[in-house]
Amino acid sequence: MTRKQPPTQSRQAAAPAGIAPPGANGWSAGGFVDSREACRLLQVKAATLYTYVSRGLLHPVAQPGRKARLYLREEVEGLRARSQARMGHGAVAATALRWGQPVIDTAITEITPAGPRYRGHLAADLAGFPGAFENVAELLWTGVLPDGASVWPAEPLAEPARRALRGLWPRAGEPADMARLFQAAALALGGGSVDEEVRSGSHIAGARRLLFAFATCCGALSPQRRLRAPSGRKPLAVHVAEALGMPAGESLARAIDTMLILGADHELSPPTFSARVAASVGAELHACVGAALATLSGTGLAGGCDRIEQTLASIQTRAQLDAWIARVVQQRARSLPFGIESYPQGDPRAAQLLRMARSQSRRPRRADTLLRFVDGVQARVGVPPRLELGLVAACAAWDLPAGSAAALWGMGRTAGWVAHALEQRMNGFFLRPRGLFQAAPGEGAMLESKA
Repeated sequence: MTRKQPPTQSRQAAAPAGIAPPGANGWSAGGFVDSREACRLLQVKAATLYTYVSRGLLHPVAQPGRKARLYLREEVEGLRARSQARMGHGAVAATALRWGQPVIDTAITEITPAGPRYRGHLAADLAGFPGAFENVAELLWTGVLPDGASVWPAEPLAEPARRALRGLWPRAGEPADMARLFQAAALALGGGSVDEEVRSGSHIAGARRLLFAFATCCGALSPQRRLRAPSGRKPLAVHVAEALGMPAGESLARAIDTMLILGADHELSPPTFSARVAASVGAELHACVGAALATLSGTGLAGGCDRIEQTLASIQTRAQLDAWIARVVQQRARSLPFGIESYPQGDPRAAQLLRMARSQSRRPRRADTLLRFVDGVQARVGVPPRLELGLVAACAAWDLPAGSAAALWGMGRTAGWVAHALEQRMNGFFLRPRGLFQAAPGEGAMLESKA
């Protein structure tokens, strides 16, 4: 039965400053919709929409100084997908890949309003204690959280990886494509079969070797552009700081550990799903990580960190900053780092990283500029930032070179990818979604001869 559209309201919802108000058919701007548009998408009346809010199914975003509230489009579409899924199994399958029903059982990470929980431990708590990324990586891989701070013995970069990196190493003044460097190192370190890996029990050692290789790759971001392999028995965060050409003090090491830990896993994000698909068909560990890195490089993920840094570098005056804020408020594009369906009331990871950046007393100018940008956008539309902004802000606060945010995200998330690849192997089945064929209009039609 077709539901009636909600009646036209006499009072239109107010749009944020700089954005045209809604018309008769409702208002939508990138990743957000007003109540009228949300009703249209859900095919419900306004009263039902408010019932969804009261039940916690939707989480509206308040606009400072306005009564009208906005809804994250992805959350509205996710609710619509779940409603459609009740029609039968076919509908469930058709909507599951768009933030619909869960499709894979996992014991690794649970997404909660307080942030991701790794095997029962809240990531925010792990960043405080034990505060060492190595401990969190071992927790994800084994399910056991070691007592005391774990320190791994450094492993030299194997010659095949050195050769692969030399061909891609950036020259002075050239930007470093960290996802590509990580991927080249990962694939060069691999090459064996999954059978050999399983028989030798080398997956944990291989995962550590990957992380040390990625720390080496961080030298591509240093002013000297030096390929510096880790040496000595030090925390991985210290190896990363040294590769970046930074003084490896306690404050910086703790900041790097926090960024690595908060980004270590996030359930079935697109890169993690890529890693699990590769693992399900028998790819060895390095290939699984390579598949995930290719996905992470997209502009909607770690590539978004690079875009923020590039824009930030071009902001030299207050007028340029105001124009940047106005452009984000006007466009609200889905690719911009604000609003995430996992956390309708705000990403706790981003909030923690932004607090950490503000706590740094002697911040560089670019860090203050980015924090003013975040505050300006939130003051005008009330939409909280995503992890990308938190990572870039923290890196800027400690004056890390451009590209560090994406690199640290990729390094941290590698721990989660390894855990998911190992778990998927234990599941013992191929991940092979089906496609629902939909013929294009007129496709296959035969022309009638007029001869």
